[in-house]
Amino acid sequence: MMEMVCETDSLDRDLQDSITELNIISEQMQIAIAENSRVALDQDEYEKRYAELTARYEKSKAKYDDIAEQIESKKAKRELFKGFIRTLEKQDGITCEFDAGIWSSFVQEVVVKAKDDIRFIFKNGFEVRV
Repeated sequence: MMEMVCETDSLDRDLQDSITELNIISEQMQIAIAENSRVALDQDEYEKRYAELTARYEKSKAKYDDIAEQIESKKAKRELFKGFIRTLEKQDGITCEFDAGIWSSFVQEVVVKAKDDIRFIFKNGFEVRV
């Protein structure tokens, strides 16, 4: 279960692809700047080309940031799962009474909106309304 929820292999590959794309765009921008400084270019054409590269870079950077955020979120979930598993491993057999340690390692928050609207939000993101 933990591996299914917390796996980052495909995101890691996407992150590397984004880094490669950002590096390529950066190199193209540097080439355009160097060319403009050495050769008399049509400035309108140069600015249009540079603006297109900038837009591509910003779009790629936003994608990179999103992927990096997803990876960090999955890593945080993995640590929550590990903490929960460690708590369960410390137990001797089946627990028949309420255990505050297990409860707090499993439940993120309880939201009471009304007398008949109570929500238990678990650390894995699952929500139960009672």
